[in-house]
Amino acid sequence: MSNIANWEDISNEFADGSLIVGNGASIAVSPNFGYDSLYDAAVELKHISKPVQDVFDSFDVNDFELVLRRLWQAKLVNTALDIEHGKVEESYQQVRAALIATVRDVHVSYQEAEDHLVHIFKFMQPFSKVLSLNYDLIVYWAAMLGNRELGSWFKDCFTPDYFCAEWQDRAKPYGVAEGATLFFYPHGNLVLHHHEFSSVKKITARPDGDLLESILDKWERRDLAPAFVCEGSHESKQQSISSCDYLEKVFYEVLPDLGQKVVIYGWAMAEQDEHLLKQISKSHLTKVAVSVYKGDETFMGKVEKQLNDIGVAEVIFFDSESPGSWNQAPTDTSKPKKKRLKP
Repeated sequence: MSNIANWEDISNEFADGSLIVGNGASIAVSPNFGYDSLYDAAVELKHISKPVQDVFDSFDVNDFELVLRRLWQAKLVNTALDIEHGKVEESYQQVRAALIATVRDVHVSYQEAEDHLVHIFKFMQPFSKVLSLNYDLIVYWAAMLGNRELGSWFKDCFTPDYFCAEWQDRAKPYGVAEGATLFFYPHGNLVLHHHEFSSVKKITARPDGDLLESILDKWERRDLAPAFVCEGSHESKQQSISSCDYLEKVFYEVLPDLGQKVVIYGWAMAEQDEHLLKQISKSHLTKVAVSVYKGDETFMGKVEKQLNDIGVAEVIFFDSESPGSWNQAPTDTSKPKKKRLKP
């Protein structure tokens, strides 16, 4: 079985590579994110009433995003055809209310996450790309905190409402920032909502505002359908990706363009994520570092085989709780080295 390294001993090997962040990264910030799905959380927190359960049963899924997207699109059709409001609109309101209540209960506040965010943005800073598979705001909050210190270093490639088609151009340093890290959401995020039938827009808050509350408030007041996928098989996830221009861009353009070196933190690479691995393999990876929690040898064996099967020659495991890793304080508390500007 492979040895387990400390992050600081291998970090220089992955500078300018790409980072993929899974649910384990969010759980490292708060156990609140430990639910297998938002639907499971909604059931446990008793936000799934009989009428809401009936809606899910009618679609034969447990996926908030899929149900809300389909109901929201039906609402658009009803409005366009001047059909009187009825069961579709009522069901949409009920399911959305359950989702809002669940997110409000599960998601930590900025203040609760704040102590972790400095370490997280410094961990993300050396990478050229960061891909968060999580619906929550941890990566976004860390990136915005980093930008307050570094200038416009972290960029989500929105301008500001819509995703920039020429996203690659954003990799150039801007203003006082001496480098750039682009970050993306392959499965969407709380900050994104559906617009028209296939577009996505980003929700923003005032600089002094609470982004999480702003998101939930806009869901309630403006009938917004959230754009994130956190349930379902890889086939159903790929169907959701195909329904959204932003998710398609990330899937078909960003995932196959990660470079040869990738770090994976907190991603279990479960069966329902096969579609992601297939796209990532097109980057022709040569070296991948994977975080491991508590020396889990079963996980290590499974992941090493998965990565070898997609052509990765060298797989390195590192301790997810070692200094400098994700939300862990580094042994050297000085500022991280900034990426050298390319001539």
